[in-house]
Amino acid sequence: MEKKEVTEPREPMVKDEPRQSAQPPQAGASVSANPSIGRTLVFTVSHLINDTYPNLYPVLLPALMATLNFNTAAAGLISTVSALSAQLLQPLMGFWADRSGGRKFVVGGLALGSVLAAFAFGWAPSYSILLILLLISGLGNAAFHPHAAALVSEMTGKRKGLGMSLFMIGGNFGRGLAPLLAGTAFLWGGRPGLFFLAIPGLLMALIMAGVMSPPPPPKPRTGKIFTPEFLQGLRRAGSLLTVVALRNMTSLATLTLVPILWHSLGYPLTDTAGLLSLMFIAGSFGNVAGGTLSDIIGPKPVLISSALLSSFWLFLFLHVHNFLLSFVLIALLGISLYSTSSVVMVFGQALFPANKGMASGLTLGIGNTLGTFGVAVIGLIADRYSITAGLYVSAAAVLISIPFVLRLKDAKPAGIQ
Repeated sequence: MEKKEVTEPREPMVKDEPRQSAQPPQAGASVSANPSIGRTLVFTVSHLINDTYPNLYPVLLPALMATLNFNTAAAGLISTVSALSAQLLQPLMGFWADRSGGRKFVVGGLALGSVLAAFAFGWAPSYSILLILLLISGLGNAAFHPHAAALVSEMTGKRKGLGMSLFMIGGNFGRGLAPLLAGTAFLWGGRPGLFFLAIPGLLMALIMAGVMSPPPPPKPRTGKIFTPEFLQGLRRAGSLLTVVALRNMTSLATLTLVPILWHSLGYPLTDTAGLLSLMFIAGSFGNVAGGTLSDIIGPKPVLISSALLSSFWLFLFLHVHNFLLSFVLIALLGISLYSTSSVVMVFGQALFPANKGMASGLTLGIGNTLGTFGVAVIGLIADRYSITAGLYVSAAAVLISIPFVLRLKDAKPAGIQ
């Protein structure tokens, strides 16, 4: 009788049946059905390659300015256009990708972004065509990010933190690798040599087409996005978006104007490429340090100290004329300037607690896009006065963010989950 009670699981089987009926949609997504760090690493490499393409242009600006005959103000506009489609459309692309499913956002984004970026730098016969190609290339970058990040979150199961950390590190190192790749390709083959930069993106797109086969299914629409709470968060987001915009303005203006400054001082392309790569790579360590510090001392002190230090290091960089010390200062600038990416997300997700994915897209997508318009203005100032004057304005912009930081509603780091 005791055996019969143990071996006759009639009631549990009835309870388990709804779970099995909900299982097939997940099983259809090969990416999420078998949680695997190995697959996460493939996505990490794809993120690394994808993020090289929007960051190829700074080191190439002096050469492009001479070939296509445009000024510093136009160079600032390139930064605006490059970031516009890549960042502003990420929330929309993420929403569309969730609803339609498939591989086209990851595979197509990689292929489109790599080919058009390579053609823009290697072939564009005029400044206007260069802008158009970069604008469309940015759409590929915007298509890749939200869907790839969502798939990494799904397929890593209980190890989401590790999976997303690996994925984000890929993007950081992709940005650091971009100046070295662009500089090497240009020195090796001139502008035609930049065509070869499309090859890694195309190869990775083919690999991802295989990794994502069969493709993940679309997700059914659940719940509302534009709830009263969401709209209330939008009304309170002004200070946060201003902080993100001013910081991004300083970052992009530095990346745009420093290569032009160093070219005017007679430094070779290889030195400029190394300088920018160091800034990006140091920034990836700064990102980790900033997030860790915010858990200890809170996010506001990190944002304020980051603004003060970023302005200070940039000011010193402009006044020090020692080659090795310039590299030290640019590394310190990268650490302080990029130390707040995870910190601003604390505030963004506190504003939109029920829509954390959309919060990421809004906080970084719209905030960073607003900052890119400021780069065009700084480019005009640099063209009208001097490159140094434009960089002074950049150093001041990040300081102006401090009063807006003080207005932010306190957010706990636990807001990030």
